[in-house]
Amino acid sequence: MTDIMETAARTVFERYDLDGDGLVTADEFRKVVAELEGTEITAAAAQALIDSLDTDGDRQMSFEEFWAAMNR
Repeated sequence: MTDIMETAARTVFERYDLDGDGLVTADEFRKVVAELEGTEITAAAAQALIDSLDTDGDRQMSFEEFWAAMNR
């Protein structure tokens, strides 16, 4: 079951990783939220969300950080 969940999580993560570099930035997050939900979030709010999941301090979200948050 974990493999299926991880595969699904990776699909979601990759949707937000617009440039395919393995990291989601606040700007990428904002663009996808605007596209999918039709709402704008501030740069500060997007960065705060990324920072809340960022464990290595690079102010970006890796899949590993995303996956860890999904399993809290």
